[in-house]
Amino acid sequence: MGTSGSKPGSKPERERLRHQLLAGGCGPARIAAEMAGRWQFNPRQAWRYTHGLSQTAVAARCNDLLGDGRAPMTGKRISEYEAWPQRGIRPTVHVLALLAQVYGTVPRALLGDDELPLLPESERLVLDQLPPPEEEAAPPSPGSGRLSAAAVRAAAHESGAHAERAEVTEVGAITLEQLDHDVVELARTSILTQPAEIFGELVRVRDRVFQLLQRHAHPAQQSHLYLLAGQTCGLLANASMELGCYGAAAEQSRAAWVYAEIIGHSGLKAWLRGTQALIAFWSGNPREAAHLAKAGREHLRHGTGFVRLCNIESRAWAHLGDVRETQKVIGMGHHARELVTEPDELHDLVGGEFGFDEARQSFCNAGAWVQVGKPTLAIEAAERALRLYATDAERSRRYGGEASTRLEMTDGYLAARELDAADVALDPVISTSATAGVAHLATRLSGICATLDTPLYRNSREAKELAERIRAHPALATG
Repeated sequence: MGTSGSKPGSKPERERLRHQLLAGGCGPARIAAEMAGRWQFNPRQAWRYTHGLSQTAVAARCNDLLGDGRAPMTGKRISEYEAWPQRGIRPTVHVLALLAQVYGTVPRALLGDDELPLLPESERLVLDQLPPPEEEAAPPSPGSGRLSAAAVRAAAHESGAHAERAEVTEVGAITLEQLDHDVVELARTSILTQPAEIFGELVRVRDRVFQLLQRHAHPAQQSHLYLLAGQTCGLLANASMELGCYGAAAEQSRAAWVYAEIIGHSGLKAWLRGTQALIAFWSGNPREAAHLAKAGREHLRHGTGFVRLCNIESRAWAHLGDVRETQKVIGMGHHARELVTEPDELHDLVGGEFGFDEARQSFCNAGAWVQVGKPTLAIEAAERALRLYATDAERSRRYGGEASTRLEMTDGYLAARELDAADVALDPVISTSATAGVAHLATRLSGICATLDTPLYRNSREAKELAERIRAHPALATG
């Protein structure tokens, strides 16, 4: 029964044979003998295949039997025992006894007739003192009504083997805990810094999640990994958008949506619809943005995520000039903010880029009110946002939030023909190069310059000076 150079049977072939023999009432010894004879497996291989176990699973069972927390047996070591005598390591009598316990047989059954002489004489003497392999009971004849004990044991072994395969996972709880921590940190860091600074780390964490998704995991672990994949791709979508790469942002958001759909995560789907709406908005398609944000409200009808969607939608309707819809969704957002609801895992507990605080809401209101020709409401909303940003702890203050708010306030003052107030509001933005990385800054500053070039301000020396100062800002000077 030694190993020959012939190619072993494939797994599907082995499984087919195993099931056929089990159905016929054959026990493990008969199945092992048939596999060894048909495909020239040595007895150690044949007995493992009889039980449908991987080498790693056999090693785990050995370690359980040993009760050794150091887990000295490994799948590689099992492989070496099976490769002997052509290569690998010779199994000792102790190892054979351990494997025999796993397979439900006796040590002598795990050695071929041509392998036994290769053992030291002392070990052969020990084997001679052990019980010989049991004779396989004949399968019951059809219609006899009898079922052999071997067939019952074989069915039990089959159940145990299947349960063991289901139990094995290659994804550890600590690994998932670390990835959760990484994603939370990235979500919160992303509102404090420029996207280019954390883009590489986002890619690293996403790739780690993708690698783990290729491993065997329990269903709950698989769902957890899909959530992490959706979150990281979502954060990459947002970062890509802020970097002005709208096509890449849209592709990342679609990938994230697939993962959210797989696990049916309403919070993530709502957030992604909002992000897709923002991508459409900054790509110059406010109508699509409005519809995407509205669609997001089908997945989340209250809480922080709902407030975010209402405010994204309000900006889109405002750019379309629809005052009624703008007022309506702004009101819905404020009403939702006032309602007391259970914290949302993604928007409230993870937060950061997934969150949407009151300062951000007021900033969005300011932008919408400016667009529909209500500068007084815009200025009030911007002032409220600046007050909130001033009281925020530095660690949770959105990068560029104050600068972006001042841009909306400037538009409001210019629309109200208050040039001096507009100059004061804008000065903290254009007097420093530190704001150069604020998303869409160049576009917004160009828009303000265009307003200053209109007939309303064309003959104003102060307006020309302000426009010159704006054009000297690095965001425009390097454009």
